[in-house]
Amino acid sequence: MELSGFLGNSGVKTALSGAFAAGRFPHAVVFQGEPGTGRHTLARLVAQALVCRDKAKAPCGSCPSCLRALAGSHPDIRVVEGKTDSGAITVEQVQELAADAQRMPDESDYNVYILSFGDRVMDAPQNKLLKLIEEPPRGAVFLLVCRRAQSLLPTIRSRAQAFQLMPPEEAEAAQWLAAHTGTAPEEARKLASLCGGNLGRMQDELENGGAKRAAETAQAIALALPGRGAHGLLAATAPLLKDRELCRQTLSRLETIFRDALVLRCGGKTLLGGAPEAADRLADLPVKQLAQLPGLAEEARQNLERNANTSLLITQFCAALREAVGRS
Repeated sequence: MELSGFLGNSGVKTALSGAFAAGRFPHAVVFQGEPGTGRHTLARLVAQALVCRDKAKAPCGSCPSCLRALAGSHPDIRVVEGKTDSGAITVEQVQELAADAQRMPDESDYNVYILSFGDRVMDAPQNKLLKLIEEPPRGAVFLLVCRRAQSLLPTIRSRAQAFQLMPPEEAEAAQWLAAHTGTAPEEARKLASLCGGNLGRMQDELENGGAKRAAETAQAIALALPGRGAHGLLAATAPLLKDRELCRQTLSRLETIFRDALVLRCGGKTLLGGAPEAADRLADLPVKQLAQLPGLAEEARQNLERNANTSLLITQFCAALREAVGRS
């Protein structure tokens, strides 16, 4: 399986390629990671490789099967995306998938199903999916894409092979951006630093500039959190009250900064949030306090996706953060 075009994540690519070459590709795979780390890109690339006619070079990119896969029209590749506002996959969608999985592939050795889970992952559809994964039809491969594997049922996780996707090194990400978008090398390096090498965020910043404002807001919130008074935190979150998209992006970045702080506190060095100063300051907090923060940011982001009142959400979020770090 030729995955060299996918940046970074050498361990993941080696494991997938080895399993494919040995004829032991798992029937259920979970690709987890932050948005922008290439979860869907890798899932599509793997699906293309599975249906490719040139098994020695899969995905070759030039055979009829690869061309159809690239065009999104291959009959043996199905993409299942949530239809609800939160991106949740429904029971009805899994039932349709289960019926389809009983058929033999039209052209290749596999029926490949890419399931893109949104911010809300419901139990009922997963229970339906579990029956398929427990006793998969011959030739069926399920590629599950989500932010965190922990959001899936333990019974699903135990029957699937999970891979954590990380952004590539900043230098590699900058080089890729400059080569593929025509961005000046210096600007590409700045974007890579701002976004922690996250290619999705880098491209979003090029298109609308929202990433920079979200990054600055998230850093301001993280820096204000350890302060004794509540005023600094309230002032830092004020821009979120009337801008839901900024709020969504900021909460996502905050979750990463909080995880970076926990990594530093535990002796690690790999940071992904693009805000080392904020992570370093938070790392002075006890591990027990730090461990609560990513979950609070994720919960707030999920509530935002469910159309919660932004002002009330941010007020509650600030209160929860201060309580978590002993500042209530």
